[in-house]
This record gives sequence, structure tokens and C-alpha cells, in this order.
Amino acid sequence: MPDRRSLLELACRGLLLAYLCWLPLPFGSVIERAQLPLVVGALAICAMAALARTTASAPIELTRAFRLWTIGAMLFAVVVALQLVPLPNALLGALSPESLRIWSDADRVAALAGVAAPAAAHPISVDPELTLVHLFRVFAYLAAFLAAALLMRRHRHRIALAVVLGAAAVFETLFGVREAALHRYAIWGWVNKLVFNRTTGTFVNPNHFAHYAAIVLPLGIYLCVRAWHDAAPTGVPLRRHIVRLLEKRLIGFGFGVVVVFACLVAILAAQSRGALVALVGGVAVVGAIVSGRHHALRRGVMIAVAALAIVAAIVLLLGLNVARFQENDTATFGGRGVTVKTAFALWKQFPLFGTGLGTFAEVSSMTGVGSPALLINHAHNDYAELAATTGVVGLLVALVPLLAGYVALLRMTFGARAAELTWTRRAYQAAALTSLTIALIHALIDFNFFIPANPATLAAICGTAVALKERR
Repeated sequence: MPDRRSLLELACRGLLLAYLCWLPLPFGSVIERAQLPLVVGALAICAMAALARTTASAPIELTRAFRLWTIGAMLFAVVVALQLVPLPNALLGALSPESLRIWSDADRVAALAGVAAPAAAHPISVDPELTLVHLFRVFAYLAAFLAAALLMRRHRHRIALAVVLGAAAVFETLFGVREAALHRYAIWGWVNKLVFNRTTGTFVNPNHFAHYAAIVLPLGIYLCVRAWHDAAPTGVPLRRHIVRLLEKRLIGFGFGVVVVFACLVAILAAQSRGALVALVGGVAVVGAIVSGRHHALRRGVMIAVAALAIVAAIVLLLGLNVARFQENDTATFGGRGVTVKTAFALWKQFPLFGTGLGTFAEVSSMTGVGSPALLINHAHNDYAELAATTGVVGLLVALVPLLAGYVALLRMTFGARAAELTWTRRAYQAAALTSLTIALIHALIDFNFFIPANPATLAAICGTAVALKERR
């Protein structure tokens, strides 16, 4: 009979999977009403999972990638929290002169209007309320990561995660294709008057929908590879292996194929060139690593494909319209390169700590880049937007641990000690690395980090890849 800890973990695991299924439904969790369940749900599941772990007698082993990503996320949250702390004007002027100027101008206007007297202290963020919302989102992503690392420790847990996320991606594709086929383009009662002839799922924006499909697709491949591996021992002739696959693992393999096919349909129906380029590049990068030195030709081809994908991403960044689904008079004014120029112009004005996480739209017009008739909501490049809104401090705190953890996971999966792990775990870690690589490439030309469903889902995928191991 399972003990209380097992029952609590089972309940937490079910809640986590339900939470991940819910994430994309309320327009990618970007709407205001979705923020409370987004944050509270993740924190509650993480707290319950931690409580279940406190009753465990077996010690746990922390992987290096888990440590790096956890520390990095916490440090990034500290940097964002510091943006909200009211600082004496003298100190604020030293750390962020432009923030002090903006707050001083606001104080003068308020004083002239007789609303309030000038304050002696102000935060770095030019919009603390908006930055606070994004800080809570960061906590939600960290909680999803920790919950997955605590709960998804075994082979059957990884399979369950892949199946659930795959089913969610299939639903998103079917929903989006159905609405497009009926020419309704309506999402949960909201009539979409912006996007035509592009499938959006429940995200409104087709590129963000395609990104979700792209990071889930490697899990579909994982299900297929796992079914093939488990069908017959190594060395069995191909025909015999196929027969055993049909006899023993047809359902698992077939579902993996359905997930991969649905994700590809989603990306193509969304007409997201960025997601397609990121998918090809991510698969090529991990494929080149898996190939190793013994398959020089295959590795060379993969490296070439990955390089071409990066070049294509840069070309798209410089030439792709800001919003191909808007009217001509408000759509594009020089491609996404202009939005990146705006971000770097802001970074020059707020170099150390930025304007405040999530405040890009509020301050983008002050740079004078682009057309004053068009409001730039995002930089369409997560790295540039992080530099503008969190400064060089926030960018380094975010990127250095992220890339260090990426390398640590690579070594754990394909390095000298990889043989200590089971084949199924290494296969899942390869899939998670592919999803993360896709996200890192797509971040060059879009702002999926600011669409909560996508980073939260990716956090759960990566948390499962670096799950804590119990020492027996």
C-alpha cells in the first residue's frame, strides 16, 4: 500500500500535469485574469512537492545543471526585485541617471498639478507595478522548474509528461486548424480581427503558438525513439525489430508520430518562419552533438544545417516584418531589426539595471527609433529586450547560469559519465536539450519569454531533465 508521501507526490504530479495543460489555454496565459492561477498554481504545487520531499528518508543527489539553473533563476529574481526597491535619489542617480530623470520629471508634473510633493526616493523601474507582475511570473517559472525536478524523477514520470504535453499540442493544433477551416478565427469567444489565414491555437499570436509546438515536438520524437528502443534488444534485424514494434509498442510509437505530425502541422499552418528555423537549428545542433566523432559526415552535415539556421534567423531578424497580420499602415517600418535597435538604444540609456522588467512598451518611444505612429510592444529579441529592461547585470545573471547549465546537461547526457544514467533518461535529456536549443534560437527573433505558457512549459521540460535522484 503506498505511503502518505507517495500519495502526496502522486497528487502533486497530477496537479502539475493539469497545470501544464492549462497554461496555453487562456491566450498563452498573457491576460490579466490568468496571472493569479499562473503564479499561485505553480507556487502551491512546488510547495506541496517540497513538503512531500521532506518526509523522504532517502537522500537526494543534486545535478550540476539543476544547481546552476536554480541559482541563476534566484539571482535573476533578486535583480528584478532590486529594480522595485525605492533608492535615495543620489544613489539612483549613480546607478540609473535616466530613471532618476524620468521620476524627477514625473514629480515636477505632479507638484505643478498639486497632486504630490517630490519624493526623496524612487525605484529603478519606471513602472514598478508592471515589473512586479513580471517578477511574480519569474517565480512561477522557477516554481514549475523546481516542481518538475522534485516530482518527475522516474521513467514513467517522463513518459507521462511527454504524453500530456503531446496531447496538449495535438489539441492546440486541432483547435486552431478547425477555427481556420471554418474561417472563424475565434478563441474562447473572443473574435480575432487581427490574424487571417494563419493558425493561432489558443495563443492569438501564431508565432507564439508555433513556438509552443516547436518545444513540444522533441518530446514526440522521444516517445517514438523510446518505443523503438523498448520493442526489441539491440542487434535484432531490422525486419524483426519492426515486427516487434508493431506487436508490442505500436500505441506508444503511433502516439509519438501523431504528436510530431501535429506539431509540424501547427508550425506550418501558423506560417511561422522563425519557429521553423529554430526547430531545424535546434534539431541540427543536438544531432551534431549526438553524432560524435565516429560519424564525421553526419556531424558535418548537422553543423552546416545548424549554421544555416542561425544565419537564417539573423536574416529574419533584420528583414521580417514586425507584424504581418496588421494593417499596412501600422504593420512594418523596416523589419524586426528596428525593434532591436530600439532595445539597444534603451540599453545605452539604462546600461546597468535597465528600465525595469516588462516595461519595454512604456519606454520604447523615448528612443526616437522607428516611426512615432507605431508603438513597439516588444523587441522581438529576448536577449535585446532583457538587456534593455534589466541591463547588463540582469542579462549576465540570466544568460551565464543558463548557458553553464546547458553545458552541464550536455556533459551529463553525452559525456564520460553518461553511462551511469539509464538509456531512457539520456534519451529524455537529449529531447529536453533540443527543446531548450529551439527556444534559445527562436529567442533571437521573437519574445516568447514574455508569453508565460512557453517559458513555464519549457521550465517543466528542463526541470524533468535535471530531476533530483534518490540515493539508494
